[in-house]
Amino acid sequence: MKVLIRQTALEMRLFLRRRDDLFWTLAFPAFFIVLFGLIYGDTQWGPIRAIDYLLPGIIVMAVMISGIMNAATTFAEEREKGVYRRLSVTPLRKHIILGAQIISRYVIILVQTLLLLLIGILAFNISIVGNYAVFWLILTFGGLCFLAIGFSLTGLMRTAKSATPIAMIVFFFLMFLGRILFPVDVLPKALEYISNVLPATYLNDALRLIVIEGRSIGDVWLELAAIGGWMVVCLILAIRFFRWE
Repeated sequence: MKVLIRQTALEMRLFLRRRDDLFWTLAFPAFFIVLFGLIYGDTQWGPIRAIDYLLPGIIVMAVMISGIMNAATTFAEEREKGVYRRLSVTPLRKHIILGAQIISRYVIILVQTLLLLLIGILAFNISIVGNYAVFWLILTFGGLCFLAIGFSLTGLMRTAKSATPIAMIVFFFLMFLGRILFPVDVLPKALEYISNVLPATYLNDALRLIVIEGRSIGDVWLELAAIGGWMVVCLILAIRFFRWE
């Protein structure tokens, strides 16, 4: 446990030194919510305000930036530089390295979400109707799920050069089909079937049920089960195809 804590602290320090990562994980999602808030203001989308509908989607987008874009590409770059090859000759086990990466980036996801909520509440009068503990539980499931997806993708990334295109393909696929910025009824029927099984869709739906409708944990158990299933499968793949170099 002490080794895991020390490795997690090291990962956090390394993250804070990477200015590009700080921008994309913190500033970029904040820019999105401010932009959409200024564009739509109090515009109504049916019975709810546009910004109320968009906030959960932007939170999911931020989670995917941390879990897929940032985690996967950074890991691939460090692996190509030989960081993990050198670690392989130390007593560190691969589950400690993956665990430290996941924990440190989970903390970053919490900071991202807190920042987005503060902007939404203070600048655009957004309110979370449901229970904050349930909101945190769903966010935790979603954050760990997308981190597992990101690390599972590293098995496909042979070089740092290939990491960004692979991560971007997966990120934009999930963003446009995961109901982040628009509802499912605007999609063609064939794409709707694909959308219905994506983890981004389940996370979006669960967060919106809590934030907008104030539902309870019993109303989102199916979404949590689906997110948990994606998380377990991808975590197994991440460990199975982990490569030191």
